[in-house]
Amino acid sequence: MQRRTVLSLPAVPVLAGVSGVPMLASAGTTATSTPTGWRPVEGQHYERLATPIATAAGGKVEVVEFFWLGCGHCKAFDPILDAWQEQRRDVVSMRRVHISGRAQVAAHQKLFFALESMGLQEHLRPVVFDLLVQQGKSMNTPQEQAAVLAGAGVDPKRLMETCQSFSVATKCQQANQLQERAGVDGVPTLIVGGRFRTSPSMASRGARLTEEESGRRATAVVDYLLGGPLRA
Repeated sequence: MQRRTVLSLPAVPVLAGVSGVPMLASAGTTATSTPTGWRPVEGQHYERLATPIATAAGGKVEVVEFFWLGCGHCKAFDPILDAWQEQRRDVVSMRRVHISGRAQVAAHQKLFFALESMGLQEHLRPVVFDLLVQQGKSMNTPQEQAAVLAGAGVDPKRLMETCQSFSVATKCQQANQLQERAGVDGVPTLIVGGRFRTSPSMASRGARLTEEESGRRATAVVDYLLGGPLRA
């Protein structure tokens, strides 16, 4: 079953005792999502990037999630990835990158980077997911975004100014370039250590899993990469 939103993009100007990665009994993990002895297969559950991407995570492994605030699959994966990240802080540097695409997606990209610039992204990302995915709010212009998020305590004037700022435009341009280099054609997608690509949809190939199980399977693939292929 498809666990990602496939993008129509414009041209852009294992878990078993791996060294350095502790075993986890993640809340909600089931034998169905990570069966005993299951091992990810390259080309099926993850892919190697043709051209590695430079990372800047210091001594940690950078994991980049490409996502869209209006994507139901991304919303479902978000708390799973947050919980996984919390248990991997010693070895993983997590970064979220909002993708671009059609006008609506590009508008949400600006909103994400505006909230990030205002220091509100972590707190309000779940709120915006709910507004867009669950409530179906129209948030396709800075004016609409400011009006809706005023109810969450966001200064409307400051938000509109930040959405239209040079710094946000620059962040969007950098995100678009990274999206292209990473070969992202659907969300959510994870890039691990600048060398590997996986996703809930990819990680669950060959299995009938729920959306939650697919998300946990994707984090299991990342754990495998942390303990094996990334060390090669």
